[in-house]
Amino acid sequence: MELIKVDIKRIIGPTPSGAAVLLGNEHKTFVVFVGFYEAAALIREMNGETPARPLTHELLQNVFIGFDVEVKQLVISSIIENTFCATLTLQQRMKDEKGEWVGRRNEVRIDARPSDCLVLALKNKIPIFVSDEVFSQVQDVSKMTAEVEGNLAGMQMGDIEFELRQEGGSESRGLGEEEEDVVDIEEDDFLGGEDEDEDEDEDDDDDDDDDEPEGFGEVKP
Repeated sequence: MELIKVDIKRIIGPTPSGAAVLLGNEHKTFVVFVGFYEAAALIREMNGETPARPLTHELLQNVFIGFDVEVKQLVISSIIENTFCATLTLQQRMKDEKGEWVGRRNEVRIDARPSDCLVLALKNKIPIFVSDEVFSQVQDVSKMTAEVEGNLAGMQMGDIEFELRQEGGSESRGLGEEEEDVVDIEEDDFLGGEDEDEDEDEDDDDDDDDDEPEGFGEVKP
């Protein structure tokens, strides 16, 4: 599997349904839809802001630090049932009773949501990778970013329709439908939409309302 490096180019939003994260490089830019709180966490990291009290991602990062675990790699690795899946690789050095490294490492690969992994990637200053299989399937929105932003500014995400073009072939892989070249879909069915646990996550996030701001602004330049 070939890995392709991408960067967070922009975050569009939020709307009541969440935000759109634009990931890409000089060849292609694609969209990943995330929840409101995940987008807020991303923007805080990009702006170098620290919440007054540790939130979920800060808690996880503190656990990593406490157990000397290194976030080694992030890969948006596959698309399953129209949903982006990420693989987070963690590594821990084995030490003896004196705290000296014994020359061995434990490594584990964890299936995770891309939104959480993107926050951790920013916290740990590691690159963001996409598998070549995923990169070949996603829609290139490089030339329609302004239009997407305008649509999101005045509409609910569920009201927005995108035209998805499959590169390099006539089959629309990973979409659950077989049509030629072009598939018109709404955001809920958009290739790589946030996972089905989103509603549960939003319920959990309600408990953090006292810690979270009512809204958040744009990423600082």
